[in-house]
Amino acid sequence: MEKRNNDQLHSSPLPHRQGQGGGSMDIPLPPKPWYVKYRMYILGGAVLVALVVYALVLQLGPRTLKVEIDDEQIAVVTEGEFLEYIDVNGVVAPATSMRVNAIESGTVERICCHNGDVLRRGDTILILSNPKVLEEMATERQNYDLQQMQHRQQLIEMQQKSITLRSQALQANFELKKMAQDYELAEEEARMGVKSQAQLKVARDEYDYNRRRTLLSIESLHQDSVLNVIGRQLIQQQMAMEAQKLGNSDRRRDGLTILAPADGQIGNLNAVIGGQVAAGEQVGEIGVLTDYKVTARLNEYFIDRIHTGLPASAMLKGQRHAFEVSRITPQVQDHGFAVELKPESGDGSFRPGQTLLLQIELGKPERRLMIPRGSFYAQTGGQWVMLVDETGHRARRVPIRLGRQNTEHYEVIGGLRPGDRILVSGYEAFGDADVVKW
Repeated sequence: MEKRNNDQLHSSPLPHRQGQGGGSMDIPLPPKPWYVKYRMYILGGAVLVALVVYALVLQLGPRTLKVEIDDEQIAVVTEGEFLEYIDVNGVVAPATSMRVNAIESGTVERICCHNGDVLRRGDTILILSNPKVLEEMATERQNYDLQQMQHRQQLIEMQQKSITLRSQALQANFELKKMAQDYELAEEEARMGVKSQAQLKVARDEYDYNRRRTLLSIESLHQDSVLNVIGRQLIQQQMAMEAQKLGNSDRRRDGLTILAPADGQIGNLNAVIGGQVAAGEQVGEIGVLTDYKVTARLNEYFIDRIHTGLPASAMLKGQRHAFEVSRITPQVQDHGFAVELKPESGDGSFRPGQTLLLQIELGKPERRLMIPRGSFYAQTGGQWVMLVDETGHRARRVPIRLGRQNTEHYEVIGGLRPGDRILVSGYEAFGDADVVKW
């Protein structure tokens, strides 16, 4: 009972007040608001919400980074004449090259020049040895001499036969003439009455018969004479062919000496003393030093932009030389393709093997918005840059669009205006910051 009374005292919301009669009486007090009881919870929740909002603001707001920037990292967006070109290294080479091939196989006995030597036509390059070729040549010479003796003997026999045929023809003609005279005499005797008409007729028949037989003999002798002439001509032709064959055999010896086919510079000479060289094998190359070309390799990215006739230029000994794309090899190897350029003037300034820095123009100059090239492209891919504000101590990320490029500038298609200043380097230190200050 006593415990319950105490509880009632503690739970009573009103204090005891003293009445006039000296008695006590409970007076009710108004209830407190609900948030008073939960004020600590509300305060803690508010602090938590404030922290979350602050974190979101930091997360969603621009990320700012303080860096060190110098003037060399800042460039101005300009408008000017933009020329798209490619810088590429090219190597000077003779425009015309001639292969030097071995005519005969053999062993290299002597090397008479070295790579890079300038030769005249007919200068000796290599001397080969081949005992088998020399032996075959000696055998062919013996056969030739033997055949020549036989042919000369045949010609002598034909010459004698020709003399005999002429003698027989002469005899036949004499007999024919004599028979004509005998018949004329018989006619005269018949007119004089010495011979009868019957005897004249017999004389005429004998004359006709002998005349025809003699004419046939003369025709046969003529044909024999023609055949004899043709036979001699055939023998002479055969002798000429054999002489030509012997000449070719002699040239085999000459083929063991390899000569320069034209004036020029020898290159790719790969022979060694004692080495074997096969017939028809290439042993070197002669570059004709009257005209030159420049060979270069371009990235496959430009294969649709390059065509013959494009102008190019290069500096050599303080003078700019003009070139023109003359040939394109469309086969792509190792992500590149080859092009050839010819100089517009052959002033003799070029030397085989020289390396030139060529600028191949891909179009004509056009007025465009430009920014200098810089290391920013490696981090941004040309999608955005850091634009410097009016204070000159703060830059923010802005999206841009770039077009063509050359070795000095990028073409700006959108996102910047003339006079804007941008950071062109230092991006590797910015991380993912949206704003940098310095």
